Amino acid sequence: MESRDGLIAVFDVGKTNKKFTLFSLDLRPLHTESTRIGEVWRGGLLCDDVEAIVAWVKSVLTRYAGKLSAVAITTYGATVALLDEEGGLVMPVVSYNHEIDPRIREEFYEEFGPPEELYMRTGTPPLGQLLNVGVQLFWVSREYPGKYGRVRSMLFLPQYLAFTLSGYKSLEVTSLGCHTYLYDMVERGWSSVAKGLDVPARAPPMHEVWEPLGEVSGAVITPGIHDSNASLLPYLLAEKGDFVLASTGTWCVLMYPGAPFAPSTSDMRRDILYYVDAFGRPVKAARFKCGHEFDHYVSLIRRCFGVEPLEIGLDERKAAEVIKSREIFVLPTLTPGTGQFPHSKGRVVGAFSRDAREAYYAVNLSLALQTWYAITLLTGRSKLRLIVQGGFAKNDVYLAYLATLMPEAEVIKASYPEATSLGAAITALSALEGVEPRKLRLSLPQLGGERVAGLNVEERLVQEYAEEFLRLCSEE
Repeated sequence: MESRDGLIAVFDVGKTNKKFTLFSLDLRPLHTESTRIGEVWRGGLLCDDVEAIVAWVKSVLTRYAGKLSAVAITTYGATVALLDEEGGLVMPVVSYNHEIDPRIREEFYEEFGPPEELYMRTGTPPLGQLLNVGVQLFWVSREYPGKYGRVRSMLFLPQYLAFTLSGYKSLEVTSLGCHTYLYDMVERGWSSVAKGLDVPARAPPMHEVWEPLGEVSGAVITPGIHDSNASLLPYLLAEKGDFVLASTGTWCVLMYPGAPFAPSTSDMRRDILYYVDAFGRPVKAARFKCGHEFDHYVSLIRRCFGVEPLEIGLDERKAAEVIKSREIFVLPTLTPGTGQFPHSKGRVVGAFSRDAREAYYAVNLSLALQTWYAITLLTGRSKLRLIVQGGFAKNDVYLAYLATLMPEAEVIKASYPEATSLGAAITALSALEGVEPRKLRLSLPQLGGERVAGLNVEERLVQEYAEEFLRLCSEE
C-alpha cells in the first residue's frame, strides 16, 4: 500500500513517558514528541491509565490524518486488558506494580506446580507484584471470579491499544512470551498454566508482529510488539556476531540472543529469564530496576543538597576517587524480589550526605555494578560486545563506570538511543512491503555508536570495591 506522504507513526508507551515518533519510509526519524501519563488508583487497584493513553494516541493521529502509511505500537509487558463480549473492559487495566496478598501467589504454585518446575518450561522466574501475567490472571479469577467469568478476550497492552484504534483483536509472541507463565518455550505453545486458566479460549488469533492487522484512517496498523523486543529487533538485523543489548529505562533489560534455552534453578533465583524475540526464538535475559532506583536516589540528592543531579557531568578524577576511597555504597534492591540481588535491602552505606557529586557518582557506580554482575551471570564471559541503549546511553557517568568494571568488554554507547521506536517502525515497514524484517533491504546507519573508555583506576581497587559491594549485598 502507498500513502501520499509515506510516513510511519510509532507510539512507544513507557510506564510514565509516552513517546510518539514519525519516521520516513527509509526509517529516518522526522519528529518526536512525548507526554507523561502516570498510574492511577481505581477502586483500590493501582492501574494503568489506559483511557488517557488512548485519548493521547487518538489526538496525535488526528493531527496526522491522511498523511500516514502505517502505525505501530510498542509498550511494556506484564499488562493485560480483559474484555467482555462487547469489547469493553471487564475491569480496569491493573498495573504490574500493584501489590497482592502473598497467599494468592502461594495458592498459584500449589495449583500449577513449584516455581522451579514452571521456570524450566516457560523461562519465567517467580516475580513480585503482578509481573507474572499468569499469577495476575489467577489473582483476578480468585478475587473477582464474576468478572473473570465475563472475560471473552484477553489482550496484552500493545494489542489492546491497536484494538482501540482498529477494532481488530490479536495476539503476538513477544508479549505472550514476556514472563507470563502462559507460553511453553519447549513446546512453543500454550503452557499448563494458560490451559488451567482457560486462556486459549479467550485468546484472539496469533499474528506476526509485522503482519498487517487492519487499517486506521487509511494507514496499515500492526499488532504491536513488546518494547524490549522492539529495541532488540534492529540489532538482530544489523549485528553479525554475538552481543548483549542493554535496553535501559525504568528497567535495565540485558538481552543475550546468542544463548540457548537452558534454564537452571540458580538462574531463576537471580532474575534471569527468557523473552521471545520477534521471530519466535527464546532470548536469555537479565533485568533489574535501574531507572526506578536512579530516579529514587536522584530525587533524594535533589532534596538533600538543593542541586540538580542531572546537571552533574563526568569528572574522571573524582569519579575514580569514589572507587578508590570505598566510603560510599548504594545497595540494591528498592523493589524486593527483583533483580540479581532479590534479598538485598536497598540502602546507603557510608557518607552519602557529604557531597552531591560524590553521592550522584555512587548511585551510578551502584547501577553499573548491578549491570556488570547481571552480565556476568547472563553470559559467564568478560570479553563481549555490550551495546547500551535507551536512557542510560546518555549517562556518561554510568557508562564510564561500566567500562571500568568491564575492561575486556567492548562497551558501546548507542548513538541513536531510541531503538525501541526504530524496532516498531521496522515492523510497520515490513507490513507495508509484505515481507518479514530479515528480507527488508536496510542499512540502519543510526545504529552506530562509540566505544566508551574506562576510568584510570588500578584494577585491584576496582575489584576490591566490587567485592565489598557484593559482600554488603549478601548481608541480611
